[in-house]
This record gives sequence, structure tokens and C-alpha cells, in this order.
Amino acid sequence: MEILIVLGAIVVAFLMLGWLFKLVKNTIQTVLLVAFLLMALYFLFDIGPGAIWEQIQQWLQQVMRR
Repeated sequence: MEILIVLGAIVVAFLMLGWLFKLVKNTIQTVLLVAFLLMALYFLFDIGPGAIWEQIQQWLQQVMRR
């Protein structure tokens, strides 16, 4: 009976570890994509992060007024 509990714990640990790796991988991909987009906007169109943040704040204010 103890062997089944240990095997079950190992299976659960591997599943959680796989989920954690997927989460970290997706997070890193998203961060790199956002950084790439910000750099492209800055170098190609001279639009800095401050201008983007101001636009997002304006959109959020419009949504909150509705």
C-alpha cells in the first residue's frame, strides 16, 4: 500500500513540475514579446513606453466611465 502512495506522489509531482515548466515558458515568451514590441515601437516610430502607458490609461478611463 505504501508503494502505491509513493508512486502516486511521484506522478503528481511530475505533473506539477510539467505544469510549472509550461507556466514559466509561457511567461518568458510573453515578456520577450512585449519587450520586442516596445523596442520596435521605440526604434521604428519613436513611441516610448510612456506614450503607450498614457494611451492605455485613457482607454481604461473611457471604459470606466461607461
